Amino acid sequence: MAALGPTRPRRAEMTKEVKRMSCQPKYRVAAGLIVLLLLLPAAVGSVSPAGAAGTTTLTFLGPDFDEWIAFVKVANEIGRPMGIQIKPEYLPWDDVFQKALIDSKTGVRTWDYVYIYNTWVPGLAAAKAILPINDFMTTPEATNAVQPNDFITLTTAGLELNGKLWAMPMLAAPYMLGYRTDLFSDATEKQAFQAKYGYALAVPQTYKQLMDIAQFFTRKKGEMLAGRPLNDDFYGIIMANKRGGFLFHRFEHILVAFGADLVYNPKTMQPTANSPESLAAVKYYIQLHQYMQPGTDTVTGGGAERVMAAGRGAMAMDALDNMLSVLPVSKLSNVVGSVTYTLLPSQVPTRPHANVGDANGLAIYALSQQKDAAFKFATKVLSTQGTKEIMKEYPALVPMRASVVQDLEVRRNYTDVFAAVTLMIKQKPYTAFIPPLKEWVQAMDIYESALSAALSGQQSPEDALNGAQAKEVELFTRAGYIR
Repeated sequence: MAALGPTRPRRAEMTKEVKRMSCQPKYRVAAGLIVLLLLLPAAVGSVSPAGAAGTTTLTFLGPDFDEWIAFVKVANEIGRPMGIQIKPEYLPWDDVFQKALIDSKTGVRTWDYVYIYNTWVPGLAAAKAILPINDFMTTPEATNAVQPNDFITLTTAGLELNGKLWAMPMLAAPYMLGYRTDLFSDATEKQAFQAKYGYALAVPQTYKQLMDIAQFFTRKKGEMLAGRPLNDDFYGIIMANKRGGFLFHRFEHILVAFGADLVYNPKTMQPTANSPESLAAVKYYIQLHQYMQPGTDTVTGGGAERVMAAGRGAMAMDALDNMLSVLPVSKLSNVVGSVTYTLLPSQVPTRPHANVGDANGLAIYALSQQKDAAFKFATKVLSTQGTKEIMKEYPALVPMRASVVQDLEVRRNYTDVFAAVTLMIKQKPYTAFIPPLKEWVQAMDIYESALSAALSGQQSPEDALNGAQAKEVELFTRAGYIR
């Protein structure tokens, strides 16, 4: 079908210009007209629920991530004999939230499904851009189709708000530590570590141990590693620190581990960006940054894991599915069979193996003209059997249903996934969840900007966090949470 509006690259350029113009009062009217022109093609093309004769087309707005491409493929295979097809529109991850928000506010009816990340739930729910799954569970049959008691609550809580589930859970993304078992078990390395630090080289249980191990394994080209000279520089820990959420989503686990709030105190609604605990976490991260690969501020999880896969890192701290989508894959990785996954270290004793719950799912767009059909089909595709089919296409998927984790076929074919989820369930790590704040994305961005400035040396940690605190207070005051 020929494009009815600007091509994607051109439309992206125009959108950026609209954002710039909207910040200048004299251009706001013009910017508004341009927005209407940009949205018109989408609105015009959104009204036709039927594709080919007898086929129902359900549209999906989401990121071009491998797991969601797998979802669409499996959904279309399941839907073919039912006369249902999924038509996706893929955008960069950080554009999906804004697109869904703007479209819902301007009455665009294009979508049936919207990808949702757990940190987006408060904002999209408050804007009434998505509908809670509970609204469709009005009969025993509908509730049975969802099977809410089958969800692993440790993984799905981030998709819940005010006692309601706001998306059909698809993928859990627990952050874990991947480490090179071949290096940790090497006799020469163990002897050298013991001599230098005074304790045995082992999987780090504390963040001090993580720092020591990262420092120990960071080496220059030509130095020896496990009895062999290095052909390239080698790094103690591999991380992704790109602005736009990637940096904060790695750092937030350390922030919580050090006893800090996630930006603000939910009881008092007072921002705590510059609290002693927050400052200690930032200073720790700056020190750890010395032992990361160069250019961390330009890469996302996938890019970071390719450095680890090239055999140039001792540890990686990332979402489990990011690691599993690269490190065990023979055509992508030089370290197949050499990486094991474990819980994150601890800092504050009352928060053992602290982490922040991370998940995404499939939400029903509030302005969909096919809400009931979208709900029924979503429950079928993301059922136990449907999830198993998606795992065949995307083996790194971390399921959110107990029935999938306990399935004998899954245990046999996805040993790393099964081992990691079992470890989480048995050890019960301290898990924090993003607070229900509709301004969360803005609050997170303020903190991330300060963290980035401190990491790059543009500001001292104290100055960066004091500046962030002032901006958070302004945001919370404007929103009416504090005076």
